[in-house]
Amino acid sequence: MSRDPATLVADEEPRVQAEVKRAAVRQLLGGGPYAESLHILLVFVVAALVWNSLPPAVTAGWVGAVTAAALLRTWWRLRVRRRSVAPEEALRVIRLTVTGIGLAWGVGAALAIPDLAPHEGALILVVLTGIIAGATSTLVGDRRSFHYLVFTTLAPLPIGILLQGQSRFNLIATILIALFALGMDRVHGRGYRTFAERVRGGVLLELSTQELARQHAYLDALIASTPVAIAVLDDQRVVRSVNPAFEVLFGYAAAEVVGAAIDRLIVPEALRSESSDLETRVRRGEVVRVELERMRKDGRRIQVRLSAAAVKAAADGALVALYEDISDRKAAEAAMREARDLAERVARARSAFLANMSHEIRTPMNAVLGFVELVLDTELAPEQRRALELVRTSSEALLTILNDILDYSKIEAEHLELESIPFDLPKVVHATATLLAVRAREKHLELTVDVPPDVPQMVRGDPTRVRQVLMNLIGNAIKFTEEGEVDVSASVTQRGGDAAAVQFRVRDTGIGIPEEQLGTIFQEFTQADASMTRRYGGTGLGLAISRRLVALMGGELAVTSEVGSGSEFSFTLRLPLEAAQAAARATVSLGGRRLLVVDDNETNRRIVRDMLGAEGMAVHEAPRADAGLEALRRAARARTPYDLAILDAQMPDQDGFELATAIRADGALTETRLLILTSAGQRGDGERCRQLGIQAYLTKPIARADLVEAVGTVLAGTASAPGEVDLVTRHSIAESRHALRILLAEDNPVNQQVATAMLLKRGHQVDVVGNGREAVDAVAKESYDLVLMDIQMPEMDGFEATEKIRALPQGRTLPIIALTAHALSGERERCLARGMTGYLAKPFKAHDLFSAVEGRGAQPADAAAAPAPAVDLAAFRRTMEEAGAAEAVDGILETFVATLPQRLEALVAAASGTDAEPLQRAAHAFKSAAGTIGAGHLAALLEETERAAQGGDVAGARDKLEHIRGEAEVVLDYIRTATKGGADA
Repeated sequence: MSRDPATLVADEEPRVQAEVKRAAVRQLLGGGPYAESLHILLVFVVAALVWNSLPPAVTAGWVGAVTAAALLRTWWRLRVRRRSVAPEEALRVIRLTVTGIGLAWGVGAALAIPDLAPHEGALILVVLTGIIAGATSTLVGDRRSFHYLVFTTLAPLPIGILLQGQSRFNLIATILIALFALGMDRVHGRGYRTFAERVRGGVLLELSTQELARQHAYLDALIASTPVAIAVLDDQRVVRSVNPAFEVLFGYAAAEVVGAAIDRLIVPEALRSESSDLETRVRRGEVVRVELERMRKDGRRIQVRLSAAAVKAAADGALVALYEDISDRKAAEAAMREARDLAERVARARSAFLANMSHEIRTPMNAVLGFVELVLDTELAPEQRRALELVRTSSEALLTILNDILDYSKIEAEHLELESIPFDLPKVVHATATLLAVRAREKHLELTVDVPPDVPQMVRGDPTRVRQVLMNLIGNAIKFTEEGEVDVSASVTQRGGDAAAVQFRVRDTGIGIPEEQLGTIFQEFTQADASMTRRYGGTGLGLAISRRLVALMGGELAVTSEVGSGSEFSFTLRLPLEAAQAAARATVSLGGRRLLVVDDNETNRRIVRDMLGAEGMAVHEAPRADAGLEALRRAARARTPYDLAILDAQMPDQDGFELATAIRADGALTETRLLILTSAGQRGDGERCRQLGIQAYLTKPIARADLVEAVGTVLAGTASAPGEVDLVTRHSIAESRHALRILLAEDNPVNQQVATAMLLKRGHQVDVVGNGREAVDAVAKESYDLVLMDIQMPEMDGFEATEKIRALPQGRTLPIIALTAHALSGERERCLARGMTGYLAKPFKAHDLFSAVEGRGAQPADAAAAPAPAVDLAAFRRTMEEAGAAEAVDGILETFVATLPQRLEALVAAASGTDAEPLQRAAHAFKSAAGTIGAGHLAALLEETERAAQGGDVAGARDKLEHIRGEAEVVLDYIRTATKGGADA
């Protein structure tokens, strides 16, 4: 890999510094002979000039000292030349010898000058300055050596000069020596920097050259070793170089290619104009990637993938072209196309054959089935009826086989397309099981369906294929089970965002599947045992089709089984959720109601217990009819009678109708309402229920929504006498449901969330506005079935809004239900007198709201909110659960906690004035929110404050603020503790 210059300098800095030191040593040693000779020559010249002015001993000593220092330097230089010495050690010795020479010159001059005449002293100074000036060149490689020489040579001079006297001449001479030293130091500094940079530049140049050579070698090796053929062309399309892969691909040697035109070598003549066009595109800066045909040296054509681009750094217009051999891939693609075409032809032929056969078989079969049905409706002898029933059964089996084969052929040909439409998931599961309930009943099997409340209702997918898979699995379970039960269930395994993962399971207590056969049962035309084909029938296509359908829907069909104990088939589908979730709910509150389930099947009892227990009912069970009758009588004697008894129609010893007869014959049980669940309805069952005084009759498997709705409807009515019952059935439940578009006018965020959550879960559409003016505008723009109107709101209260709505053409007959936190006598009459059609006191229960909105049952009586010590979260949660909106509780509590400080501030601000109306409004709004969540004591204090303000007693209302503030803190702490701890009060 290449390195950028900055990285190169940083990485090689230690090496550069070492090279600078080595260059300095070479420079210092290289100038040695000249410098040493010059020093000896100069000292003898000086001695000759001053011989008559100085004592001979001084002159001789000076000459001897300089000569000895110069010879010592010469000796050491020669010694270094003979052996290798580290640069650091060499510099150290050089500095010592330079110091010795400098001391010899400087001390000698300092001793001589006092005895010399001024012109002789000046001559010596000239010699010394010349030595220093020359050292800026000879010692340019080492700053320290130069400093040592300057200091040792010039420092003693001022001493010698000043010993002659401190005349102005001597002082000026001393100053000039100092200035000279500074000037020479600057000259040497510039010289040293120039020297160091020159050495540094040389080193870096060498390193860059080496790096460039390495990169070139790496690039050459890379190009030479790459398996893709590469050719570099000049602006005349002449080959400048190729790599070995080019030689192998096209069969040319490099010597044959270099210098030749590329078109003449490898481009077929018919394609050369196209090649020129490609070159033009490349010259314009485009990177060309195409698949085309080129020619080898031996004339053979080959398919290649050409990638070509201009070399931007090249001034001569060079191009680089890469050729990749794709002949094998093209051959494989051609083979795949041929195989695909053949497969498509075979598939089309097979599909056409099956379609024709389907038409030819189905047409007469429909005629056979139609006439058999007509004949079966006539008077027939028993033997004739048995024969025709066999004909019908065989014809239906043949049609089933034909449908399986057609589905399988569509899947195999990949012509089967899945739908993506909204559908009611629980209804699909229950409806599918209901279709097979008669077959289960014929074999005396218990068919149960368990779809918990958390399974989403409206999802998007292909309901037909989901039903087909479930039908096959349930049908197989019934077919291979001789006694026991078949359990169908759906449960949510994961929920996130706009989709949910739903697991479907079909469990039976049948013959089971051997472990060694588990891997083959999903194969076409295969069953667990060959003998089963004769015993149980079937094509062996059902599970194969189901597995392929589940896979197309994004799941995987799995099985677990034990021989003799039964099997369980399961698959999980991720289904997008639909926004509309219309869930049926009870018309009265089921919380606290007592229920007895009488059924011999434990799975059935558990399903009913789970469904209705989630609604707050107290569910008790009895496994036999006699035990159920005794439980009803025992509860009546204890004055805790059951509100409802759910009876299974098919039980051993005594069935549900016989048990109902016994119940109605007991005078103590006449008020107990009855609901019959049957696995398969019989003609005349409805009339029989009416005659026995049974309030509801439903077939199993029963959907949770249907069961809850039916139980609520039964409990909302009265215990009718035999023959006078308005029977509740699946059909009557479906007919009674009607989704309403409701406008909620409420300024309190907590109350908005409570009412909206309840109504949405009920299946109604809700629009929310925050004051009366917005309510009037909404009614003027949109069409609503009903308006829920809060009385006290900002900008325009509920009464004024109602008056303006009644003035609108669409508002004259529009039902408007008042929502008020006032529980005073006469409040209902006041609301009705102001043009409202109904009245609902806050806080309200779910069934009160539903009764008022849907017009079922009596309007709820005026009731004050029952005070509680702190916050009755349990009651609040039960209320929301009854509405099916339990998940909204935490969000409502968070809103209350978040807005409580602002409500307190608004209350204090209103109490600081003299006007009672703002205080009354603030207390009313605060009270409404507190009462909704069950803060009874706080709501009561606020009610007292509101009444005081309503009576004009602002001072009395103000006196209650401290109590309200303290209670509000208690409520706030209680909610935070309860929600964090995860427990209710």
